[in-house]
Amino acid sequence: MRLLFIRHGEPDYEHDCLTENGVIQAQKLSERLDKTENVAAAYLSSMGRAQQTGRIFLKGKIIPAKTCDWLREFDVKVSDPDWPDPVPVWDLYPKNWTEIPGYYDRKAFADVPAVKQSELVKRYTAACEGLDEVLAVNGLRREGGVYVKTDSHDKTIAFFCHFGITCVMISYLLGVSPVIMLQGLSAEPTAVATLCTDDRFGDKVNFRLHGFGDISHLGNVADSGINYK
Repeated sequence: MRLLFIRHGEPDYEHDCLTENGVIQAQKLSERLDKTENVAAAYLSSMGRAQQTGRIFLKGKIIPAKTCDWLREFDVKVSDPDWPDPVPVWDLYPKNWTEIPGYYDRKAFADVPAVKQSELVKRYTAACEGLDEVLAVNGLRREGGVYVKTDSHDKTIAFFCHFGITCVMISYLLGVSPVIMLQGLSAEPTAVATLCTDDRFGDKVNFRLHGFGDISHLGNVADSGINYK
C-alpha cells in the first residue's frame, strides 16, 4: 500500500480557502499526481483549504472520495513556560520541551502535565482510530505495532489535509512520539509525504517513510514565480 499525505495549497486562513497562488500550486500538484500516481481513493479534511486542494485534483475523475473531520488541522494548544498563553503543539520552545523525557516517548508523551491539560490525547486518539478505519477498509488491520493483510492492499490512497495532522499520522505509523514529528518536521504548501508498506515478511507489515515535504511539482521558484511561503 502506498499512502500520500498531502498538505493543502497556500492558504487564506481568514477565509479558510486557497489564495490565487494556492490554486496554482494545487493545479501543479494535480498534474504531478496524474502523471506519477494511480490514486484509488481520496480522503479529505473537512476544512476549506484542504477541500479545495483535493477537489482540484478530483475534478473530472471517478475516484471515491470521503470527507473526514479527524483529518482537520491538528491545532491543539499546550502550555509552555515562555508563552503567556497555550501555543500550537509545534511551537514549543526548544529549550523547554527537549528537557522533558516524556515528549520523546510514543506512550509517555500522554502523561506530560501540559499534554494532560490539553486535548492532545483526545485528538491524537481520534486521528489514529480514523486512520486505522481507512486502512482496515483497504485491506490492512492493525494488530499491536503492525498491520495484518486481510485483503488485497496494492493500492494508493491520498489524504488531502494539513501539516500537523500529517505529522501525527506518520508518528503513529512509525511508532514514535507525535511531538517529535511536530517539532522536527516542516512542510511547504502542497508538500507530499509518501509511506509504503514493507511487504517482505508475510502477512504482517509495517510502513516505511519514502519521502517527506516533496514539492518538486512546483519547479524552480525563480522560473515559476510561485511563492512557496
